[in-house]
Amino acid sequence: MSAYSASVIAFLITAALLLVLRPLAHAIGLVDHPGGRKTHSGVIPVIGGIAMMGGVLIASFMGGELGHQGNVVLLAALFMVLIGALDDRFDLAPQFRLFAHAAAAIALAYGSGFVVPDLGNLLGNGSIGTGWLAMPFTVIACMALINAFNMLDGLDGLASGCGLVASAGFSAIAVLHGAPTSAVLACGLLGACIGFLIFNVPSRFNRKLRTFMGDAGSTLLGFMLACVALILVQPTRADIPPVFILWMMPIPIFELFTSTARRLMRGMSPMRADDGHFHHHLVKAGFSVRLV
Repeated sequence: MSAYSASVIAFLITAALLLVLRPLAHAIGLVDHPGGRKTHSGVIPVIGGIAMMGGVLIASFMGGELGHQGNVVLLAALFMVLIGALDDRFDLAPQFRLFAHAAAAIALAYGSGFVVPDLGNLLGNGSIGTGWLAMPFTVIACMALINAFNMLDGLDGLASGCGLVASAGFSAIAVLHGAPTSAVLACGLLGACIGFLIFNVPSRFNRKLRTFMGDAGSTLLGFMLACVALILVQPTRADIPPVFILWMMPIPIFELFTSTARRLMRGMSPMRADDGHFHHHLVKAGFSVRLV
């Protein structure tokens, strides 16, 4: 089965799970209520991340032989979704979430044996090696991308739309460079994003079926994209320049740095949520959610 088939399978499984899990979400309280910074109307199920994980998982196993690295990625991703779902339900402490993110990133690096070996030829004088900083840099970069998508998940279709663009780009790169594990994972995530967007993009046709991805979904997106990127930068895989990753996901990375700087300048914790994100400013300026 081709990697592209993984997209179709993930799309179908994700869409089916989003329908099947709705009653369960209401039964166990895995829902989002309006109020505070949340301006949506009605009680919305927060099952997008769980459904997307189901789609990616089934598509990955049906899409071909993943190998050891692929299995490590899926196992760590399952852990991320579990922590995210618990956070969606019980509102876990930021310190605990950060510890879980670090644990998943460390498990990914040690389990796969992959680290970011260099930063590429940034200054025109040859590749800049990471040396003994390779492991901590890899872990921190993975954690940063996880939180970047978490920060971006503030409007319908925003985080998943950026995830769709990034996973589509990674899918094309992986297929063109003959990297089967990356191709299956990226294509699976691509299909899952499309399946979720049907239930999340701001539109009239899905108003009664509106669903949120929650922290389970945003952390899954960030983590899976970090995993695929880590595989693709390996010299034995696609060997793409690490700086290229920045161009695949500019909006969440921009959001990460600006939000962290803004909160630190205000004397706030970088992990504390606020309404100062760029997309919030656009809404305050009069743009509709769909236009943003």
